[in-house]
Amino acid sequence: MNLEFTVTEAIVHNLGVINEIRYEFTVEYVSVGITNKKEKRSRTYDTNITREQYNKLAEQYHYGLSFDNFIVVLRPFMMGFYQTNELEQAFRILDKSNSGSIDIDNLANFLPIINEYATSDTLKNYIKKSDFNHDGNLTYDEFRSLILRGIGREMICTNI
Repeated sequence: MNLEFTVTEAIVHNLGVINEIRYEFTVEYVSVGITNKKEKRSRTYDTNITREQYNKLAEQYHYGLSFDNFIVVLRPFMMGFYQTNELEQAFRILDKSNSGSIDIDNLANFLPIINEYATSDTLKNYIKKSDFNHDGNLTYDEFRSLILRGIGREMICTNI
């Protein structure tokens, strides 16, 4: 089975301030059936969040990340790749203790803000796929792997 991904990002801003961010993510599955006929299926996920919605959710989940920092962290998760320094910025934001690693519990707390249907246990199981040394934390290299392998996007798109 071959997978093809398309991600579209739209940023809505007013006077240089980002007020809303939207993502549309399409996955196309191409497989060859028993009769050697190609079968193509696709699924589209879309999500958007406004600054106002985010602030209400962040208060509800007691997650002290500003909307602007949230966008910095969310972008590599959704895009599955990153521009210069974007991943380093996201990692530093999520490494609240400045320990050089991200606590899996803290990362699992971040994600329900964008995917209210994912349980903490489900998210932790996804994250553990990149916790190669099984210490309950993600180093920068493990976090990078989570993003590049699309696990971050998969966590966010689960059940939305």
